[in-house]
Amino acid sequence: MTEPLKVVQWATGNVGGHAVAAVHDHPDLELVGALVYTDTKAGRDVGEICGTGEIGVTATKDPEQIFALDADCVLYMAQGEWNPSAALDDVCRLLASGKNVVSTAVTAWIYPESSGGDVVERLEAACEEGQTSFHGTGIEPGWAAEVLPLTMSGLFRRIDSLRVQELMDYTTYNVPFVLIDVMGFGKDPNEPVPMDEPAIGGLSFKAPLMLLADGLGATVDDYVWEREVAVTDTPIDITAGRIDAGTVSAQRFAYTAIIEGRPALTVEHITRLGADQAPHWPNGRGWKVTVEGLPSMVLESRIAIHDEDDTDQGCLGTAMHAVHAIAPVCAAAPGIRTFLDLPTIVGRGVLSRGLRR
Repeated sequence: MTEPLKVVQWATGNVGGHAVAAVHDHPDLELVGALVYTDTKAGRDVGEICGTGEIGVTATKDPEQIFALDADCVLYMAQGEWNPSAALDDVCRLLASGKNVVSTAVTAWIYPESSGGDVVERLEAACEEGQTSFHGTGIEPGWAAEVLPLTMSGLFRRIDSLRVQELMDYTTYNVPFVLIDVMGFGKDPNEPVPMDEPAIGGLSFKAPLMLLADGLGATVDDYVWEREVAVTDTPIDITAGRIDAGTVSAQRFAYTAIIEGRPALTVEHITRLGADQAPHWPNGRGWKVTVEGLPSMVLESRIAIHDEDDTDQGCLGTAMHAVHAIAPVCAAAPGIRTFLDLPTIVGRGVLSRGLRR
């Protein structure tokens, strides 16, 4: 019988908490360590922290304890977007220490070339030193904008344009810094925010466009960033705080790759604080891929179909895409391994009722 792969959970937030439960639940995986960032979590059983009950693994704030652990893979789920340089330092040390890494921390790492040559060189050097592999993943980007279009592409004779849309209600998303300070919800529509900047949009959406272009054998000529907002007539109370009347309550933003002179590949997010906001925009809960070409096609993927919390279900899907990647990443040759390099990430074992609960 094959020994379970030893896994470390790095960070136990909205996504990491789901990953802890899933790894503990999986008969082919064994959780052997967990890194946390707060004193209130350090020294506690990580299962207790994540609401699964005690599992016998004590969380630590000390990264050195994690670097020293004997483990096959680290699920790196820190908030790396806010300090990608520090996150890269962590990941490279983990890789060099002989641990494979599956990360949801920095969206650009889904296709590291989008971050520039220095990031690629450091990751590859660390993989070479530790004889390990690195994989960046997620749900959108990470699945809807990459895996779905690539899977569909084999049905087409020609693609004139391809648009991936995320349609999501962030009413219960309890990360005020992201919603308000970065995205601009609850602010005057004319107040500048980071999401106005094409460079900020590119941090999240350039990677999937580059990966798709690479996978489909095309060259990107240029990129275009667009953002549009809508305001609320009445105050809205959301988990992250109050949204005053006259401030931003919905927005749509898109990043488009220009190929052969036309807008060929687009990733668009339509994000609301309530389904009644911006009713003239496309509505839904999930992802939609629209292809104009031969043949023409629309693929829709809904989440939270029984009225569950869609943002929490999205975080669960993100965690599972990473957890299911552990085995193929550990089996892969050393180096950066994107969706173009790995076999299809499948949910091996998800039909079994014999999993630990």
